[in-house]
Amino acid sequence: MAYEALYTKARPKNLAQLVGQEHISKSLARALNQDRLSHAYLLVGTRGTGKTSTARILARAINCDTVHDAKENQKILPADKIPCNECESCKTFKSSPDNIEFDAASNRSVEDISRLLSTAYLAPLQSRYKTYIIDEVHMLSFEAVNSILKLIEEPPPNVIFFLATTEFNKVPQTIRSRCQILNFKLIPQDIIANHIIHLAKGLNFEVEDHAVKKIARLAKGSMRDALTLFDQCYSMTDSNLLTMELVDDTLGLVSDSDLDEIIEAAKTKDRRNIIISTAKAFKSGLTAANIAESLITRLRDDVAMINNSQSAELAIYNEMIEQLRKSVIEMQGSGIPEVILETALFKFASKPAPIVVKDDFDYNDFQPSPPPKRPVKDKILNFKEHKDQIIENEIENVFDDNDPVLDEEILNSYDEEIFDEAFDDQNFDSPPDLRLVKNNSTIESVENVENEVDKEELLAEGKKIFDETKEFFDQNDKIEISGCMKFAEVIDFDSNVITVQMKKGTISYTLNEYISEIEETIKKNIQRNIKIEIVEYNDSDTNKTSSNFSVEDDSMPNCTTARINQMPLEDREFLIKMMEIFQVKIENLQYLPINK
Repeated sequence: MAYEALYTKARPKNLAQLVGQEHISKSLARALNQDRLSHAYLLVGTRGTGKTSTARILARAINCDTVHDAKENQKILPADKIPCNECESCKTFKSSPDNIEFDAASNRSVEDISRLLSTAYLAPLQSRYKTYIIDEVHMLSFEAVNSILKLIEEPPPNVIFFLATTEFNKVPQTIRSRCQILNFKLIPQDIIANHIIHLAKGLNFEVEDHAVKKIARLAKGSMRDALTLFDQCYSMTDSNLLTMELVDDTLGLVSDSDLDEIIEAAKTKDRRNIIISTAKAFKSGLTAANIAESLITRLRDDVAMINNSQSAELAIYNEMIEQLRKSVIEMQGSGIPEVILETALFKFASKPAPIVVKDDFDYNDFQPSPPPKRPVKDKILNFKEHKDQIIENEIENVFDDNDPVLDEEILNSYDEEIFDEAFDDQNFDSPPDLRLVKNNSTIESVENVENEVDKEELLAEGKKIFDETKEFFDQNDKIEISGCMKFAEVIDFDSNVITVQMKKGTISYTLNEYISEIEETIKKNIQRNIKIEIVEYNDSDTNKTSSNFSVEDDSMPNCTTARINQMPLEDREFLIKMMEIFQVKIENLQYLPINK
């Protein structure tokens, strides 16, 4: 006797054996027990989910003597007894002339349908009902559908139709409205895996959990496909154990270890290992598109194991999945799909780590963090914090606490080098010695230095934010925005507003249109509400600024006293001479003595 395929041997024989479609088996069992069957059913679902098997079970149950006797005696039968498969009607069901199965995919003309239905009005020869099971009903021609409509709408009392289809949207509305619709779902992977394990026990065949789960994943919700794959592995091995290696070798798949090697090489940006690992995967015989899809599936499994939605690793996996998805589209119709796959992995390996955006961040409650402080500024602030303790504990005999003028002088006078000596980094928490800090030879406002430091640091921070945002648009292929931003120069930043300067024209007009998108991108990437203001200038404008000077309305460029004091003596003299030569306004400099 020829070998019987496992998917036919394991076909369900009653409603209780209908795996993964319990919502249908329960409703049909209830309808049979209460004698509320419809004259026509439309069974809808993807391949291998049990449509034809359910139609056969229901056709057998309608004519089952046990079911008929239970209805007469008002007895409710369990699902595993519908049908009984023991009575004479059930045993002769396959050979009964009253059970007619028809494939509409290969017999779709109006002549085929007319010949099929020519005996519909005749009484059954052996059974109580005539049953017509028409598979792939959506393949019927327009004329064939019209010829069947009247019979389905008003059938003889002894005829029941079962119409099955995998393309519900292609079934004419006139057919849908005349049938009760049974929707068959894709069967979950865990249910498929458990069913295979149950069948393997009946075959005295041991299986590994990972191997069964891989078969269930490859089946994509189809029980018939899963049983076919399992049967292929079972029938082509001499061993009594189903392993992951056996599944990969028998089905010609890339092993999970090979896929993990490719993923790890891409994550570590190792191009040499990318070439080696992909070449190893190509030896399986699969196409580049299949390997890319296997990588996406493997990455999807890894993503499902990450609980933290803000994980950097999650962002890496999502970026890799996006690159592979694009490569699959590019492979369609291409003559070099292998090169496209390797190029996609190279492209990912050459990109910097993706920016993690915290989607659940509450921007309304966010308070921008202060800019980073310089070491000297930290010491000044620490000095202010310990001022009272210094005055009270260490120098009360020298300074009077009640003298506000003296306190102000202490706070506003310091020498940076002596300050560095006073604050030892290793003992930074201890109060400094005020006598080392006070230096009457250098009188410069601490507040002025702090303001100058803040201004420089803020400007540097603004440039950094602006440049990082420009790179972000460039990496995400928004060249128009990043191209316009390249012509803008950051000239000011006050923690909330970045002021940029650019020449008035088409580019500045275009950048103005993208201001909202730029601000929103900054908000997402660094979680700060920052506005962008553009200062435009013409070639003839005299108030065009550079990074070395500040602009104050219509005045000429000028420098502050604090900045001049930080210059070497030679630079200060040279700057004043140049400004005098070019008749530059020097309001602050004319009162500044130069000590030689």
